[in-house]
Amino acid sequence: MNKHIFALLLAAATLSACAARSEPTLGSDRDAHGCIGSAGYRWSALKQECVQPWEAADLKLDDPANDTLAVYVILSADKAQAEIFAANVPENTVLDAVKGGYASKDGKLRLQNSTQGWQWRKMP
Repeated sequence: MNKHIFALLLAAATLSACAARSEPTLGSDRDAHGCIGSAGYRWSALKQECVQPWEAADLKLDDPANDTLAVYVILSADKAQAEIFAANVPENTVLDAVKGGYASKDGKLRLQNSTQGWQWRKMP
């Protein structure tokens, strides 16, 4: 009888040591807008919804600062604005249409349409 009680206590102690840890579930990393970052979703200020930039982009450009990265651009329906998704660019960066492309209000970020196609420029 004592052996059975001892075995039962030993089993209970072993199982309690293996209690479930409260690790976050995959996909539970929602941001303030409900976008799941681990699935690549980011909030689009122009579309007002969660998007995967590489899927929703109207333009995909090489990042001139890093050959291994890309710059994704979503254009507004009326083409008056362009939202930029790129490394080292703040979230929800929206450029306004100017002659020859798009530019940030301070002029430091530019998306230019030239004879070679669209080019992304980040001025110092």
